[in-house]
Amino acid sequence: MEKVSREGYPKLTEDHPFFGRLRAFMVDKHYWMGTATDLLTEMNDTVTPTNTVTKLLNKYWYWLRKRDGIGINFRRTNRRRIIEIYNHRQP
Repeated sequence: MEKVSREGYPKLTEDHPFFGRLRAFMVDKHYWMGTATDLLTEMNDTVTPTNTVTKLLNKYWYWLRKRDGIGINFRRTNRRRIIEIYNHRQP
């Protein structure tokens, strides 16, 4: 699924099904914030494990931004890891 590009970031050579669901979820949103569990619940994704969401977003954030215009930011509050998702192509 990955090939290291010359920029040093793993490159998406084939799409994980989660990314298609994420693109569809963000198509009408400019911003979303919550935990990985919140994201899966709002996306109605019962297939993808929570820890896989975080791993995929951490690993492929660069290509999501470059290819799809979806920016990812992580931050911690107390014991929760918050994911912020920005759709830079949303008007």
